[in-house]
Amino acid sequence: MTDTLLFRAEALIDTVTAVVRAAGSSGREATQVAANLVEANLRGHDSHGVGMTPRYIDAVLEGGLALDAHVEIRADSGALLTLDGCQGYGQVIGAEAMALGIERAKQHGVCVVGLAHSHHLGRIGHWAEQCIDAGLVSIHFVNVLSRPIVAPFGGRDARIGTNPFCVGI
Repeated sequence: MTDTLLFRAEALIDTVTAVVRAAGSSGREATQVAANLVEANLRGHDSHGVGMTPRYIDAVLEGGLALDAHVEIRADSGALLTLDGCQGYGQVIGAEAMALGIERAKQHGVCVVGLAHSHHLGRIGHWAEQCIDAGLVSIHFVNVLSRPIVAPFGGRDARIGTNPFCVGI
């Protein structure tokens, strides 16, 4: 049995911010990433919380995670946006993508956002909550490129990856 450790959320955000900044991120990006990771822990999604920090730092060092990247629009037809995350932190890219989608949904009544090339987006419910806070309904489908880690219903061995689905109402 392991001991349970308790940390103040603010202190944990400050610590993770310092680590992400030390890896080269701006203060704004580091704080946004840290706050999102701690929020995942606070919501009970420890798999998407501060424990992701070492993986993120490894990705920065390996060149697979671009620092201070922002979402870029690749195709725009009003209510349909195709976005490129430019390999940036998903916590930044996701917020920017949802802000664009929210703006367009309010303008056109609906918006479909396709986002590619983002690093790990974290807890997908966070993005649904961003839409809910704007008074909208949202549906999120996520394609995760990873090794098979999930056994199909009735199966014993991993055959599929995780491909989250989230609805915010």
